[in-house]
Amino acid sequence: MQPVDTDSAATAKRGSILIVEDNLRVSEEIALVLKQAGWDVRCTQDAKEFRLAVAEREPTIAMLDLNLPGEDGISLCGWLRSTAPNMGIVLLTARVTGGQRTEGYVAGADVYLTKPTRPQELMAVLSNLSRRTSCSTGTDSPQNAEPWTLHSKSLRLLSPLRDILSLTRSECSLLEHLSNAAAVCSYEELIDAMGGTGYRDKADKANLEVQVSRLRTKLRKLRDGGMEIRTVHGTGYELTRPLRIQAI
Repeated sequence: MQPVDTDSAATAKRGSILIVEDNLRVSEEIALVLKQAGWDVRCTQDAKEFRLAVAEREPTIAMLDLNLPGEDGISLCGWLRSTAPNMGIVLLTARVTGGQRTEGYVAGADVYLTKPTRPQELMAVLSNLSRRTSCSTGTDSPQNAEPWTLHSKSLRLLSPLRDILSLTRSECSLLEHLSNAAAVCSYEELIDAMGGTGYRDKADKANLEVQVSRLRTKLRKLRDGGMEIRTVHGTGYELTRPLRIQAI
């Protein structure tokens, strides 16, 4: 991919882009073009690294490789759309079937781009998405300015508006495991993390449901109102916002 002519390479930053692409050469080529055009760019190589980067700082636009090891781009797309509804999402793929394209759009993708992508097409797509996200959220949105942060040692949850929620050790452990899950955190995983014997044990299952219910009640008291524990029926739970973990 050749760098695009940007008329003095854009003195002002256009916005932030987070790329997840397991081919290092491809991600470096895309990042070079975008940085020369004035974008703030970060690169990750798998879903877990990508989720941690989102929790650290939400980007304006996410670029997701469709075929990743482990959790794929479609799954990440669905997670992003539910946690950050106004974020621009671009799916990158070398080949795509009609069924995959439909699946991606249903998951919440804005655009599909085929690799290798022409720089001019890439710039046009990103500029359009950036204008849309700026109009939808505003660049100074409190939720985008600061991440949700869990201080696991002091048992506190800090919201983007700097509200502090005190947690019990069990609640802190529950949030930590939900945050570290690659996708949905299963009932079995959470019960095991809390020292239970298994999901088939009615007492352990009931205890998990009580813990989740109490934590949901606490979360509703925060002004931001954006952090929730969503039930994925028959599977487990997931957080509706990325969460950064600080062990201090």
